[in-house]
Amino acid sequence: MSRSVWTILFFVLAVLTSILVWNLRWKPEIKAEGPARSDYVLHNFEMTTLDDKGKEAFTLKSPYLERDPNGKSLSILTPKFSFPDNNGGMWHAESGNAWVGPKAEEVRLQDKVEMFGPKTASGQQTRFSAPQLTIFPKKNTAESKDVVTITRADSILQGRGLQVDMQAKRFQLLADVKGRYAPARR
Repeated sequence: MSRSVWTILFFVLAVLTSILVWNLRWKPEIKAEGPARSDYVLHNFEMTTLDDKGKEAFTLKSPYLERDPNGKSLSILTPKFSFPDNNGGMWHAESGNAWVGPKAEEVRLQDKVEMFGPKTASGQQTRFSAPQLTIFPKKNTAESKDVVTITRADSILQGRGLQVDMQAKRFQLLADVKGRYAPARR
């Protein structure tokens, strides 16, 4: 055999060996992280969640809800919530998205949160604006660690951190509070 034939044979043998080594290399095992699908998905719906005593905990309207099968939590897009108080009033809240924990004990509103307190006898309503707000329906409380703006009529308060007692209709800003008070109109 000529020298050029041996060179070609050696080259082909080297290529085949390289391909064999490449195919036999160690490959990491890919594991699935759980089900890729939700338990269920709802589109354009309205639902009312009841507490342990059968009373309304909150009502929710949204174009999209998805339930996590493992954590039993809900992920919701552009929700509109209504939370009743014991005096017949209603707190309304909306945001870009929300998360509701198991047994609806915690509602986390995120992305441009707006919450409105019940209207007073004179028709005024307190408005809370924040990037994030957590509501605890069983306790009738809400809180935020972010900067919150509170408006009522022409008065504006702003501060970092918020605690709201929705039953007593009281709120507390926790730090860096600034305010502008306008006299009541007659």
